[in-house]
Amino acid sequence: MKRLICGLIAVVFILFGCASKKESKAGLPFQLGQVYAQRWIVEENLEEVGYDVIIPIRSLDTKRATLQKLYHRGQVVDVKIKLQKIGAVAVAEYPMNILKEAAATGNDGSWNTGPGVFNGPSLPFELTGTQAALTYLEGGKIKYFKIEYIRQNPIMSYPSLPFRNFE
Repeated sequence: MKRLICGLIAVVFILFGCASKKESKAGLPFQLGQVYAQRWIVEENLEEVGYDVIIPIRSLDTKRATLQKLYHRGQVVDVKIKLQKIGAVAVAEYPMNILKEAAATGNDGSWNTGPGVFNGPSLPFELTGTQAALTYLEGGKIKYFKIEYIRQNPIMSYPSLPFRNFE
């Protein structure tokens, strides 16, 4: 009798525990993998540098949502979906001049580690240096998804720009 009661309690606990997890994930029209940021440089021209945020896409219901922009470290860029070695990814390519401007104005430290917080009506929450906000269009409305714990990969070096674009 004890085993039967314990078994029933365990089954009920497992069912209700999984149901709440399914509801929270089912609300979003996409599932993402571990997001990471990648700085890069071209060896033949040291002026060509960049910073990309790569968002692996595990699933995306394109009928329900369209990924649009990424807010990260005080900058906003469009997101492009690409097919890479790791699968489908959304890539936010920050222009080369953003890193140059940050270094020229003495804000290089804040670009590397600082908060880059967005203050104002554009976002419903604040962001730190390891967070970003992904905007997507769902049902004609712009919605926001907060990305936590963006991993910073070591800088990548390419012999020339075509090698970087090929990857």
